[in-house]
Amino acid sequence: MSNKTIDFQKGKVSGKVSLLGAMVGPVEFLLSNNKVVQPFSTAPWANEEKSVNEEKNLIDNLPPILKNIGGEWPCVPFGMPNAKRNLPLEWLHKIDCIEPIDESFMHGFSANHEWQDISNSLQEAELKIEYPLNHPVKRLSRKISVTDNNQLEFELLVETEKPVELPIGLHGTFKLPNKPGKAKLIIDSFKSAYTYPVIVEPNISILEPNQKIDDLEQVLRSDGCFEDMTTLPLENSTEELILLDLSVGRIQLQNHDECYEVVFEWDIEQFPSCLLWYSNKGRDYYPWNKRFQAIGIEPIASAFDLGVIHSRNTFSPLQKAGIKTGFTLDGTDRFSYKISVNTI
Repeated sequence: MSNKTIDFQKGKVSGKVSLLGAMVGPVEFLLSNNKVVQPFSTAPWANEEKSVNEEKNLIDNLPPILKNIGGEWPCVPFGMPNAKRNLPLEWLHKIDCIEPIDESFMHGFSANHEWQDISNSLQEAELKIEYPLNHPVKRLSRKISVTDNNQLEFELLVETEKPVELPIGLHGTFKLPNKPGKAKLIIDSFKSAYTYPVIVEPNISILEPNQKIDDLEQVLRSDGCFEDMTTLPLENSTEELILLDLSVGRIQLQNHDECYEVVFEWDIEQFPSCLLWYSNKGRDYYPWNKRFQAIGIEPIASAFDLGVIHSRNTFSPLQKAGIKTGFTLDGTDRFSYKISVNTI
């Protein structure tokens, strides 16, 4: 599968969109102090030269979503294709009564296949992708443009033949400084949060699973200590997932090493939660090899990344807590959101 890209440029912003997954990034912003910054994470293995056949086979055999993972892209449906079973009992109640869908790919068909370039201007990128005939989603269309004040503006259209409830999400991944503690998450509308129901990465993850969080700066670890999950990168190599319950769709990521901040804004009625993915050089196997460090800021209507069945389950702990874990798609649904970069 090729890694073809679309280039776009307007004002002080220029970037690329990969046809594979319609992943946006890298994107360069010329800031008011004449400094150029590129805030999105990129996969260190995406453009590696492979001189050994065995290494080439490794990357060829990766799931498509991992081949150049980074930047930002839509996930319809959001999460894993099969229902995870090794969860606490409260997560498994009634899941056998939930109707599955025919989905084979992590974060959906569109995140693992090439989109069609339908752009009409070099100033913006526009793409679409047709879903398989047996899928409840018919088509996705996506436009990435630059506003007059140099924000990235996104529009996603999801078309269905009939109403269907699915977990959906936006997958933003952002780079972090090398030195621990040189970046800060600012979440003004924080209500509460939840750690993943089980350990994310066995023998690697440090947080106590299946806990409710009242303060993101004091999150219980499995060793009984507490971790500040807003000050990044973390000291420990780890992989973590935290679901945020918010009242406003807005998160800031300040990079004090490069003196800029990213502001991610979305409609809280469409994406009532946000999944934070802490990839802190925790995975020691290919292709990660302890070299991927990023923070995922992922607005969602989903039960973590647990997929369709867990997200549809009205008996899940999140739904019992009043957290919406799916979105009813009906005809053509439009989702708009923005990412801006400013000096600090």
